[in-house]
Amino acid sequence: MDNRMNPEHAAGTSEPEHQGPRPVPYTYHDGREDYLHVGRQEGAVADQPEALVPPSEGMSAPAAATALPPEATALPPEAAALPPEATAPPPAATPRPPEATPPAPAQRPRQATPMSEIVTRGLRTGAVMTAATMCTMMAASTLKRGSPWASMNAMATAVGIGGRRVSDRFDPVVTPAGIAVLAGGLLAWGIGYEKALDASGQRSGALTGALSALGGFLLDDLVLPDRLMQNFRAKMGVVGTFSKYIALGVASAAAPR
Repeated sequence: MDNRMNPEHAAGTSEPEHQGPRPVPYTYHDGREDYLHVGRQEGAVADQPEALVPPSEGMSAPAAATALPPEATALPPEAAALPPEATAPPPAATPRPPEATPPAPAQRPRQATPMSEIVTRGLRTGAVMTAATMCTMMAASTLKRGSPWASMNAMATAVGIGGRRVSDRFDPVVTPAGIAVLAGGLLAWGIGYEKALDASGQRSGALTGALSALGGFLLDDLVLPDRLMQNFRAKMGVVGTFSKYIALGVASAAAPR
C-alpha cells in the first residue's frame, strides 16, 4: 500500500520540516518589547535572505546571520539627545549685562607714615647733607682764603655772630657757632625734605635733589640776612658758594631711605 495514501504513516514520517528563524525576545531602550528572528535551520537557504555582512569583511556566515537589525542597536531619539545643561556654556562664560558687572574695588588710601619715622629718616638725611655741605664749604674756603674755618665763620653771620666781617682763622666762639648753625639748619632741612617726599609720594632722585638745592639757595639769598651771601662770596668765592648748593642737591638725591 502506498504510504503516501496513509495519513497515519505520513504523520509518523521523520521528514524534516521547514522552520524559519528562531524568535528571540528583545526589549528596546524605550521599554517596547518585540521578538527578533535570528538563526536559521539547515536546508532553509532558499527561504532566508543573504547575510547582512558578507564573510569577506571578516565575519563568518553564522555570525552575520545573528547580527541584530539597526533598530535594535540604535539609541532612541530621546536617549541620544543631550540635556540642555550638558550643552549650555558655564556661568563664567556667559556674558553679563553692563548693569550686572560689579564695580571695580576702590583703591585703598595710602596710609600716612608716622611722624616719628619721618623724623628719623629726616635726621639721617640731614646728617648726610651736613657732611657733604660742610666738607665742600671748608674745601672751597681753603682754596680761596687758605683756611677751612673761614667758611664756618661766614656761616655764623647768618645769626648775627662775628659781625659783618669775620676773620679767616679759627675763633673759639664764632667757628663753633657757624658749625652749629650749619648742622642745625641742615638737620631741620632734612626733616622737611623727607616730609615733602612723604606728602607727595615721591622718592629721592635727581629731580628732588635739584629742588632741594634750589630751595637752599633761595633760603640763603632771600630769607637770611644779606651779609651771609656776601661773606660766602668773600670766603669761598662764587664757584665755592654755588658748590655748596650743588653738594646739598647731590646729598638730597642720594639720601638713605
